[in-house]
Amino acid sequence: MKDRLFNATRILRRSRYPWVDYARGITIILVVYRHVFEGIGGGASGEYRALEYFNAFFFSFRMPLFFMISGLFFSQTFAKNGLPLYIKKRFSTILYPLLIWGVMQITLQLVLKNYVNANRQPIDYINLLIKPREIEQFWYLNALFFVATLYAILTHYLKFKVKQQLIFGSALFIASAFISKVYTNNGKYPWELGFIFDVMFFYVFFAFGDVVSKVVLSQKNYRIFTSFKTALIMLPAFILVQYFFTETNLAKGNDYFVQYQMPALYIPAAVIGGAFIVCISFLLEKWQVLKFLRVIGYHSLYIYAAHLLVTAGTRIIFTKLLGITYPPAIMTAGLFLGITIPMILYNIAVRNGAWWLFSSMPPPDVPVKR
Repeated sequence: MKDRLFNATRILRRSRYPWVDYARGITIILVVYRHVFEGIGGGASGEYRALEYFNAFFFSFRMPLFFMISGLFFSQTFAKNGLPLYIKKRFSTILYPLLIWGVMQITLQLVLKNYVNANRQPIDYINLLIKPREIEQFWYLNALFFVATLYAILTHYLKFKVKQQLIFGSALFIASAFISKVYTNNGKYPWELGFIFDVMFFYVFFAFGDVVSKVVLSQKNYRIFTSFKTALIMLPAFILVQYFFTETNLAKGNDYFVQYQMPALYIPAAVIGGAFIVCISFLLEKWQVLKFLRVIGYHSLYIYAAHLLVTAGTRIIFTKLLGITYPPAIMTAGLFLGITIPMILYNIAVRNGAWWLFSSMPPPDVPVKR
């Protein structure tokens, strides 16, 4: 039954970079945790400080790590597919589910406006493309698509090499840091500029992933990354940087303070945090433990697209129907269901020919009904 729901057997047989699924699994759990926490609001942060601290501690590297992992595979994927097919596949797996699930989410929020936290307007359908930060989690899919597309175009037409991409990404990041300070000093968020700002901010992380890809993906370096000694060496830096990041944000009462006011700290916090999670993922692959993280990681994109509908529904059922307002209970249920329900939904959809809910093209490695 579990294999029918999650397709675990086939996923665990995959031998191509299992650590990547581990890393994605860890990261998507942290993402869902944050969104469940934010959905509860002040109830969790006011009385249960540990929940707030956990949320803040892992905030710096979650999304940059997703961009870095995508960048890791750019060169080999682009060399194999070329520009038109590369963009077509990015549209199919990233922008298309944004549109499908974004439209569904906005529609339900409009219909259930008296029960949800979001204040939706019909213009938000357009905001999915131009101002995606207005639509909760969908900014990431928007940014990843346009970052990858721009990266591919510059590689193809301007013949940008990896180092040139990193320099270009660094320049964009510096410009975004300047914009961030101007906006935040005036009491605004820089993403009010629209999707362009997130492309500027996160492009460097995609480029960094491409830069280190030959090192990270090389079998010759496998022994280094799977060494427990490597993790121990990285641990103090990880704890120290994340602690300072967390304490600074909590002291300012703003999760985005370091990101937009102290970008010089955000870069090392994101890179060191992401590198540590990658190292832990290599160890998990070596030890062959916590394999459920691999299954979760394989489904990370589908979880990302659909989880907020589940977590919001869970919160509404608990608070409005059951009268349960105990934050740890809502957090636990929301986290569990927000991860498992999208995974189940994806596998049911694929088996019954409804793969179009998640991609404009059928999955290449899963038998589907046509």
